[in-house]
This record gives sequence, C-alpha cells and structure tokens, in this order.
Amino acid sequence: MRSNSPFRQDKCATGWAKLKEGYMKKEGGAEEYKREKTEYHCNESTNYKVKIKSTDDAEQPTFITKKKSSMADEKQPNK
Repeated sequence: MRSNSPFRQDKCATGWAKLKEGYMKKEGGAEEYKREKTEYHCNESTNYKVKIKSTDDAEQPTFITKKKSSMADEKQPNK
C-alpha cells in the first residue's frame, strides 16, 4: 500500500504529469513526449519543478565539459 505521507511522495510527479498532459492534448503527443522528456529535469535544485535543461549552442548539456577518453586510448603509441 502506498503511503499518503507528503514525505514519501515523489515531489516531481505532479510536474511530470502536468507536462505529459500538455503533450497528450495534441495528435501524436505520446510519441513526442517520449522523445522530448529527456530534455527536461526535476530535482531539488529546481525546487521540484520540471524545467528544461540548459544547453549550449551545440545542444550539449552545459554540465558536460569534455568527453573523457579511456585508458586504452591514452596508452596506444602514436604512429
């Protein structure tokens, strides 16, 4: 049985439901919601509100600065 305590509820659930509701109003909205829900995030830093992720001009998230290379790539000698 699920708890009705506000401390045990998913605080972002209402925001995600509201976002999904907006997509469901239009034709093909379910597929579009599945594709675009990765562009949003919800956590403590957003005060548990669903917000779009910030990106740079190349559509990369701003928190990713540089792709890490593997150790195998670094150990290979240059030819």
